[in-house]
Amino acid sequence: MAELGELCGKIIEIGEREGADQVEGFVIDGRMINLYVEAGKPNIITDNSWVGIGIKSVIGKRVGYISGMYRDDADLNKLVKEGIKIARIAPEDPKFESLPEPRKITGNIEGVYDKDAVSITPEGLVKYAHIIVENAEKNNVKVMKGLIRINIFEFQVMNSLGVDFHHRGTNIFVHFLAKKEMGEGIIKRYSTKLDNIDWENAGKELYKKTELASKAKSYTGMETIEVIIEPMEFADILTAILAAVNGENINRHRSPWIGKIGEKIASEDLTVMDDGKMKYGLRSALADDEGIPTTKKPIIEKGVLRNYIYDYYNAKIAGVEPTGNGYRRGVRTIETTHKNPAGPAPSNIEILPGNKDTEALIAEMDRGLIVKKFAAPNVDFITGNFGMEIRNAVIIENGEAKQPIKHALLIGNLYEALNNISGIAKKQERMGIMLLPAIRFKNLQIVGLGK
Repeated sequence: MAELGELCGKIIEIGEREGADQVEGFVIDGRMINLYVEAGKPNIITDNSWVGIGIKSVIGKRVGYISGMYRDDADLNKLVKEGIKIARIAPEDPKFESLPEPRKITGNIEGVYDKDAVSITPEGLVKYAHIIVENAEKNNVKVMKGLIRINIFEFQVMNSLGVDFHHRGTNIFVHFLAKKEMGEGIIKRYSTKLDNIDWENAGKELYKKTELASKAKSYTGMETIEVIIEPMEFADILTAILAAVNGENINRHRSPWIGKIGEKIASEDLTVMDDGKMKYGLRSALADDEGIPTTKKPIIEKGVLRNYIYDYYNAKIAGVEPTGNGYRRGVRTIETTHKNPAGPAPSNIEILPGNKDTEALIAEMDRGLIVKKFAAPNVDFITGNFGMEIRNAVIIENGEAKQPIKHALLIGNLYEALNNISGIAKKQERMGIMLLPAIRFKNLQIVGLGK
């Protein structure tokens, strides 16, 4: 097979010959290895490889995008020509100015490519699965399902204006579910390197969560309470904040934070960073997926809104510099990376830690709750309102963990809650592109669903 850069060059050459004013070629050579666990036993291992192509063609202010798989140059030639046809009939976009111009790319990236992950054997994957299962299955806890996924990829993006960027990386996603009686425990792990995952600890955590969930009782009351939300659950909630600073949402006037740069929007204890070159970051690279240099910047700094995140297109509309946040890569899977053009998205997000252990935050609570699992931690990012079903939480009384509960709703408003942060733990956990600690909030409401 031709080199990625050679394929990108052919895309541009054919596109310009067929009448495009500008052309962007994105080519990814991907491989995904999956180990599936059923009823505590490794069941199926899949190992798939592919070369995906994404082509953006520009004719005047008409922009067309097409994607497909590469098998030979005949496929490539056909795909480029189809992309030109799409551009010719696409409606004009009055806001479109140009594809990105080339920019100087500097710096270095640490810990984003793992040779051990590339050379992993089926026996090696099974070994990791056994470690988790052996540490989780005791006292009638049973592992029901599990997944260990390794994504291995390299990509190149080039355009007819001179952008030319290449990157390679690996990432690992681990997801296991266990049950005991009516209790359910879930663990997730994300990493760029196999050795950065503590497989034994993952199994032990799965056991503890499942054992705790099996003792949970239905909550029947209603009260306003102080709540600690653990990292795995707050990571999903944090996506609402990231939607509020998304450049496309800003441009389309569908964010509650429009025009609030420089204003206080959260507790001064909260600092949220976007770092495109973070060590071991799952999206770390010297440039984003359209070849714009990545940056490190505060989104929220000591409670003050500092930055929105932009890809090239939306930055041009806003009249600002792009922030190196044009992405198409996922982190749980890379299969669909080439299917869509780059759009504004966070690179790697870090919530800076506090100075207390989670246990110390618990000890300070007279009456509170620590949430370990929601059914679906969704927030309306426009209004900030949420009503999330609690699957597993623990009531805190006089600084001590007491009764595990379930069948309750946690009700509140995220934007109000950000101003009611009463503590941030110092231990961070990696959840996808996020590195974050447990966070404690005042004045949230819990409503029982139990009988």
